[in-house]
Amino acid sequence: SGAALLSPRSDFDDWAEHPRRFLEHAREIGAIRDPKFPSSVDEWSRELRRFRPLDAARRFAPRPLLVMHGDDDESVPVADSRVLAAAHGSAELRVMQGAGHRLRHDPRAIAVLLGWLDRQRTLSA
Repeated sequence: SGAALLSPRSDFDDWAEHPRRFLEHAREIGAIRDPKFPSSVDEWSRELRRFRPLDAARRFAPRPLLVMHGDDDESVPVADSRVLAAAHGSAELRVMQGAGHRLRHDPRAIAVLLGWLDRQRTLSA
């Protein structure tokens, strides 16, 4: 009925350009643990190109959407969150001052998320 995005990307084109490098990075940070994934790097790269987060945000509207981003994010530009929120049309955009990419470790971001979830629960009750 709603979604919250933390430090989201607006596209995956750069990853699709260098899928083997991205795969190596994802394995290094533990995001991909299955040594058999992906079964085809070429098909995985095509999937990364096909998924268009901006289109998904437009289709998700008018359901509630919270988009949060740290203004010191070293991995994803804050502009990505801005364009995703704009594509949705009525998303709540929160840019956390001094926060980096890992918002799940920022107590301010968690407080915003919990407050938003509580409001969503109240609105749907």
